[in-house]
Amino acid sequence: MKIPTFFTFIISILLCSFISSPYAYSVPESLTVSTDKTLYHYGDNYTISGQVNPVVPHQLMSIEILHPSYPHPELVSLEPNADGIYSQTLSLTLKAIPSGNFSIVVSYAGAKNQTTFSYVGPGCNTNFFPSGPIIRGAANNPRIVDPSGNAIVGAVKVGQQIQITANLANGQDCVQPFAYIVQIQDANGVTISLSWIIGTLDINQSLTPRQSWIPTAPGTYTAQIFTWSSLDNPNALAAPMSATIDVQ
Repeated sequence: MKIPTFFTFIISILLCSFISSPYAYSVPESLTVSTDKTLYHYGDNYTISGQVNPVVPHQLMSIEILHPSYPHPELVSLEPNADGIYSQTLSLTLKAIPSGNFSIVVSYAGAKNQTTFSYVGPGCNTNFFPSGPIIRGAANNPRIVDPSGNAIVGAVKVGQQIQITANLANGQDCVQPFAYIVQIQDANGVTISLSWIIGTLDINQSLTPRQSWIPTAPGTYTAQIFTWSSLDNPNALAAPMSATIDVQ
């Protein structure tokens, strides 16, 4: 059946209109994202900006902000300007976020891009706990336990797995990275084992890290425990501790 010329003309107009419509774009050809600086400190404002091309009307842009060592990402939604430019300014005022790298992931109409920036967290308030060490009450109560956490009383057997543990507590008003280091020496002062755990203590968080060791020969050993800011920074967060281990 031959379609009348008039209807052919109308269909041609509709097809051309659809093809030239912005809604015909499923994925933008380009999406950029950057921040106004590469390094920020606690209390700073930071601006996320970029441009998308082409713009899809009524399509929201999603910005996901991933914090270092913090489980809750921040989500921001906005609509770019008619020329595709977008910008969002936020503040770095959450004390529970330690130093590290932020990741910014931007999604728009099926396109995605990301960037990162470095962040220095809040300095600890030294007046918060002026009379003691940085870790509240010091790292304390060093002890030898079995893999289930039960205290071992008396001698340890050769080949028996033990764990060296202590109590840590952060009494500051900021997050505290730490390195829990256990060094085991024999009766002659020779180091036969060195191991560590690294982590982060949130504000008012307590922790009992444990490091395992299996003695291979009888004797009297000393487990020395050090709590530092990090493996690269031997700034002591608490006084060194020790525990004696008798192995039969």
